[in-house]
Amino acid sequence: MIALDTNLLVRLLTNDDPRQAAKVEAWLKGNATPKSPAYVDHVVLCELAWVLERSYTYARAEVHAALAALLEQDHLKVESPALVRQSLMMFAEGPADFSDYLLAVRSQAAGYAPVLTLDKRAAKTGTHQLLR
Repeated sequence: MIALDTNLLVRLLTNDDPRQAAKVEAWLKGNATPKSPAYVDHVVLCELAWVLERSYTYARAEVHAALAALLEQDHLKVESPALVRQSLMMFAEGPADFSDYLLAVRSQAAGYAPVLTLDKRAAKTGTHQLLR
């Protein structure tokens, strides 16, 4: 099983470089299958959300839709899909970044909560606590 880097998914989702996007799509069609899916790590999802929002000015709902769509692809294996789904639900409703919510649910699953932060926006959630 092969892991995918963020830039592959950015090319595929944004089609900002049609030649590279076609190359990624062709590779996925020829190599990633439900029996041998390509792996998408949490780090890649966090980077992807950040790049789509900051560099491509995707609206929050568009970022949510893009990440949720990755979970539905049977030729992709997203790390801890249940935690990602939980994070996406929180992201859809709350003020913090996707990465903040993913960190929170992963920390909680490991027995550590809340997440101590200096991020005032993340601290407005029930998952983070502002360091004072």
